[in-house]
Amino acid sequence: MRQLPSCAAGAGCSHRSAPIGTFGSQQTTVHNAWIRAVRQAVIPGLISAIAMAALSSCALQQEAAESEAVSGEPRIVRQVDRPLSPGTGGDGERMFRDNFVRGTLSASGHWQLRGEVVHPRLRCASYQFGLRFGNGDASCDDTDWSAGLELLPSRLQCNNATVIHSGEGTIGVPPEEISALNCVRVVVRCTGACG
Repeated sequence: MRQLPSCAAGAGCSHRSAPIGTFGSQQTTVHNAWIRAVRQAVIPGLISAIAMAALSSCALQQEAAESEAVSGEPRIVRQVDRPLSPGTGGDGERMFRDNFVRGTLSASGHWQLRGEVVHPRLRCASYQFGLRFGNGDASCDDTDWSAGLELLPSRLQCNNATVIHSGEGTIGVPPEEISALNCVRVVVRCTGACG
């Protein structure tokens, strides 16, 4: 007969005689009991560790977003420079257009703007359009931005929303300089959980 180790829970190992035919089944029983004990002790600990790592990662991302929102400093999330082209409405009106924005500038300095912002997150952010006019080359790469930045009111967007922003105003440039303006810069500023 062979000597088998027998380890019961809470007891020390002892050796005893066992018939040769029972060697494999006793070893399997001990092995299965050991695996059950490891699963009961290790798996809940692993699950807890993974959950804590995920939560701490989420907390760090939330802290970063909240610190950005608390700072209140808007950041530019989109900017385009476009040439002004002759408009369709007479009175010396000129227009500009891009994929997400379009607008006009009249000979008297009155401007209109309509733009679309897609907010790709569930958490909220405030978006604000701004525009300024200047005089530059045909591609508006080298432009003297003589007019100050005109801002539309900011709008809060949440939950993957697409919002149309629109507004109008009059630029603070003397009338004799308005005809020389041939470029527009459109910016989109954001505060909060920007996309």
